[in-house]
Amino acid sequence: MNKRKKTTKKIILSSFAIVIIVAALLLPQTNSSASKLSDLRAQNATIVAAINDSNQQLQGLTDKANTLQGQVAFMNAQIAVMQNQISETKNKISSLQASLDQAQLNLDKQKIVLQASVNMLYKNAGASTVELLIGSDSFTKFVDSQTYLQNLKDDITSSVQKIVQLKAQIQSQQDDQKKFLAQQTAQQQQLQTSQNQVSSLLASTQGQESSYQQRLADLRAQEQQVLGAIAAQMAASGTVLISSDGSNGGYPAYLSSAPQDSLTDPWGMYNRECVSYAAFKVAQSGRTMPYWGGVGNAQQWPDDARADGIPVDRNPQVGDVAITYNAPFGHAMYVEAVNGRDVTVSQYNWPVNGQWGEWSEMTLSADNSGLGPMYFIHFP
Repeated sequence: MNKRKKTTKKIILSSFAIVIIVAALLLPQTNSSASKLSDLRAQNATIVAAINDSNQQLQGLTDKANTLQGQVAFMNAQIAVMQNQISETKNKISSLQASLDQAQLNLDKQKIVLQASVNMLYKNAGASTVELLIGSDSFTKFVDSQTYLQNLKDDITSSVQKIVQLKAQIQSQQDDQKKFLAQQTAQQQQLQTSQNQVSSLLASTQGQESSYQQRLADLRAQEQQVLGAIAAQMAASGTVLISSDGSNGGYPAYLSSAPQDSLTDPWGMYNRECVSYAAFKVAQSGRTMPYWGGVGNAQQWPDDARADGIPVDRNPQVGDVAITYNAPFGHAMYVEAVNGRDVTVSQYNWPVNGQWGEWSEMTLSADNSGLGPMYFIHFP
């Protein structure tokens, strides 16, 4: 039914082309071949291929979106850190400005005092020494007064110089902080620009994700239509499908629980394929199952059997492997019971409730099932 040697093919079609092709396949046909089960299964194979391709594309977009979201979150964190640093720098600049203002205020006060002191000295300097002595109670007071004024001038001058130096230092620190602020602001702008670019790419990627999700929904709806048509075709031919009862026909759990086609069984077949189950059932019955893995699909089993000397004919027997040649790879089933030309088979990878890769049983005609003529391999 499906290939045992799985190959991954990149569908080199645009997404819209895929949808157009699938839609075209589903359009009502005027010729009788459209109603054949092989045509329906071929349509389904095309849809499944498109679904697989879209899933692969969607997964790539999801991974890309997750990466971009991580980058955006990281950049936002960096921007937040930078904003905190900018705020701290601005606070330092404001604090230094307040210090500058206070220093200027102190400087202005000292200048006033200094001016008054200088004025007093100039006033005294305008009088003669005799006049100053006459105006003083004693020579000592005269000397003390002159000394006091000079010392006051020197102290105020020194204080003014210190304030001027302090102001220069504060101004230098503030200038450095302003330069640092300019650098921080430029870095933040660069980060914001990068964040905007990544956010734009993320939005575009998420938009593509949404498109692929819708495309997948459309493809799955089309797949259900085809599967419904297959079920109707089978029912019209008298086929009775018995859904899986959970037993999986004894198929090993390690094969049945793993994703389809993710493991290779002891006979070289991919798990949960019709050929893997048929090979298991032959081996489970105690008979020899040749290693045919990788050398043929289900429709190639009759020739493989003949090459190994195993009888193949149109007469069903319990324990046979029934083979049909319907598209694209044929289908293998294990014969559980025979009633005239009606056979009850167990199988894997026949659609059950719209799902492939599951176990089921069904009763169908060996001649007129809609699957086409059956050939039976009589494993010794």
